Amino acid sequence: MGGNPLRAKHEQALAAARIHEAAANSAFDKASALQDEAAALDSLGESDAALARINEALQLADPAKSKDLIATKAGILFSLNDPQQALSILAPEIEKTREFAARNPQLARVGVLGTYTEGFVTATFAHIQLQQWKAAIDTLADAEAPLEGPSFYAYRALVYRYIMARAHDPALANPRLERDATYHVANDKNQYGVLLRIWQGEDALKALSIVNAGLSGEERQEAEAEEQFYLGAYAKFVKGDADAARSRLRILDGIAPYGSIEWVYGKRVLQ
Repeated sequence: MGGNPLRAKHEQALAAARIHEAAANSAFDKASALQDEAAALDSLGESDAALARINEALQLADPAKSKDLIATKAGILFSLNDPQQALSILAPEIEKTREFAARNPQLARVGVLGTYTEGFVTATFAHIQLQQWKAAIDTLADAEAPLEGPSFYAYRALVYRYIMARAHDPALANPRLERDATYHVANDKNQYGVLLRIWQGEDALKALSIVNAGLSGEERQEAEAEEQFYLGAYAKFVKGDADAARSRLRILDGIAPYGSIEWVYGKRVLQ
């Protein structure tokens, strides 16, 4: 792979954010630069420093226009292993987003929910860590990203399969997410489709190698990291093989996918 593409990406983002902060001539511009700096620091594993920067940004920002800053802070809190506090600060913004979305027709509703993808995804993982399975599924179902296209929805289907495997409660099944998962098993040609097949019990590891061979740089690093987490989770929570899960975690640590929520969370559950 050569170096660590994701680390280099976040280091570049941090340097750019600091330049923007130094040049900022308004509270809005400085808050925006501080948010970018906080996100980069968090991705680089410097989450305490990131928390200080995002708090500084929130002090500068208009409270009525700070939902994106709050999503960034929630992600940092999740990195710091405080999922409950992450949910506490996200809850009002998620509720407002849902209420606004509910007043729109279906297509517009998806677009409204898609304005807060980061918030919904972080909240989903926080609920997962707290083993609040119904809340995790309900939150995941509202995680929309229409501009990202099918790959996001294939990823969402994979997260759903993980939650259902952990929950051990068929009554929690979400019909729309079930349909999505079935669709992406057959139609997604990236790592998510292959991983969904593996979660159905297929032996499809060779297909993952083929997918990875077509990727490079940070794209390949991100894909391989997701693969190791979901393979490890399948081994531990479906097959009952904790040793295999730990082996996958060692590989994941070797990949060192800076900025990956699966890496942050994987260290907590694949041990």
